Amino acid sequence: MGLVWNCRGLNNTLAPTIPKIRALVGTKFYDFLFLVETKCNVSRVSPLFRSFGFDKSFGVDAVGASGGLWVGWRKESRMSVVKACNHFIILLVKKYNGLDWYLVLFYGAPCVSLRASVLHEVEKWLESCKAPFLMVGDFNQVEYRCDKLSLSQRAIGGADDFNLWKIRNELLDILFKGPRFTWCNNRKGEKRVYERIDKAYGSKDWFTFFPNTGIKHYPIQISDHAPIEVDLNLVDAKGSRPYKLDAWVLEHEECMEKIRNEWRRTVIGSPAYQVNRKLARIRTCAKHWALDKRAEWRMKWEEFDQKLEQGMSLAIAGNGDEEYSAVNEEVTEFARAAAAFWKQRAKVKWMVDGDTCTKYFFNWVKGRAGRNHIHGIKGSDGIWYYDMDHIRNEFQNTFMDLFLSSNGNVEWRDHSAFEDLLQPLEHSLSQDDMDRLCRPFTTKEVRTAVF
Repeated sequence: MGLVWNCRGLNNTLAPTIPKIRALVGTKFYDFLFLVETKCNVSRVSPLFRSFGFDKSFGVDAVGASGGLWVGWRKESRMSVVKACNHFIILLVKKYNGLDWYLVLFYGAPCVSLRASVLHEVEKWLESCKAPFLMVGDFNQVEYRCDKLSLSQRAIGGADDFNLWKIRNELLDILFKGPRFTWCNNRKGEKRVYERIDKAYGSKDWFTFFPNTGIKHYPIQISDHAPIEVDLNLVDAKGSRPYKLDAWVLEHEECMEKIRNEWRRTVIGSPAYQVNRKLARIRTCAKHWALDKRAEWRMKWEEFDQKLEQGMSLAIAGNGDEEYSAVNEEVTEFARAAAAFWKQRAKVKWMVDGDTCTKYFFNWVKGRAGRNHIHGIKGSDGIWYYDMDHIRNEFQNTFMDLFLSSNGNVEWRDHSAFEDLLQPLEHSLSQDDMDRLCRPFTTKEVRTAVF
C-alpha cells in the first residue's frame, strides 16, 4: 500500500501540506510515499518523514521553484531504484508474494508540447520490461470528456496521443474509489475546472497476479491535487452479490398486490421485450418493498406497544374496542411475516426438524456466516496461516502453479487427462442424432421456447 500526492511545495517549514501528509501517513501503514512537485531539494524532504518509518528514500531535486520528486519506502519493502529523471522514478520490488515487479512513479509534463517526449522516454523502458509493472502518479493529462468538468467545450489537448500511447503499451486502467476528480484550478464560479489526472495503470498481465488492485481518491485539499492511495487489495474479495428475493416476500398480500399492478402496466414492444421489462419492474418493486419492510420492522414493535396500550385503555373505558382489535390483528399479521422472514434467513426446516423460534433459531443466521468463512488454511510449506492476506495469496499461488507454465503462459500441463475423459464420448452419438442437433431452429421451436 502506498500514498501518492502532488503536494505543491515543501520548501516552507510552515507549509500546510506537511502536517496533512503527516496525518495521512500516521493513520495507515504505507509501504511507500511518493510526493510530486516538492519544489525543493531532496535533502530537505527526507528528514521530514524519516520518523514515520521511511528509512529508505530517493528523489530528484527541483529545478528552480518547479518540479521535484521524492519517494520514501520502508526497508522491509525491498525496493531499489532502477531509473529516474525529472518526470519519473522506477523502482524494482523484490519478491513481493514471490514475484519481482516494477513500480513506475510518474509525473507528466505540465506543458502539452513536452508530454510526448516524456511518454516516449517511458515507452523505451517499457519495451525492455519483461516483468509486471504498476504505473501511478500525476499524469497531467485528461483522457476522456467525462474526466473533466468545465463550461469550456474545447478539445482536450494531448488526449489522442496519450490514448494511443496507452494502446501501444497495452496499459490497463486501475479502478478507483472516492470522488471522481483529483485536481481543481481553485478558481470560483464559472471559471472553476475539475479534472481526473492523478491515476494508475497496470501492465497487461498485472491483474493475473494482483487482481484486487485499486486506488482510493481522497478529497482535493490544501494542494490543488487530491492525495491518492494505492492498495493491492483494495477491491473487496467477496465482491457484490445480486439481490435474492426471499420466499417470505411472496407470502405477503401487500407485496403480491404490488407485483400484480406492475404486471398489468402497459409496455410497448415485442412480446419478448414486454415480458423482459415487466419482470425487471417486478424484481425492482419486490426488492424495494422487502428492503423497506425490513427497515420498518426494526422500529415497529415499540410503535405497536404504544398503540395497543392506548387501545386497551380505550377498550376498558368502553370506547375503543374496535381500534384495539384492529391493532392486535395487525400485530399478529406482522409477527407471522417476521417469523417467515427469519425462517427464510436461517435456511433450516425448523417445523420439520422440531426447532422452535428460540435464541438458537436466530443465532443460526449468524452461524451460517461464520461457517462459510475461511478462518485458516494450511500452506504448501505445511504451516497454517490465519490472516486474510496469507489465505488469499495461498489460493492465488496454488492456482497459478496449476495453470501457468514456466514461461508465464496459461497452459494445461496434462492433456492426456482430457483425452481419457473424452475417449468414451467419441461414438456415443449416432449420425442421425448429430444431424438433428445441427439442424437450424424453426420459427415454431423459437416461439415454443420463448413464449
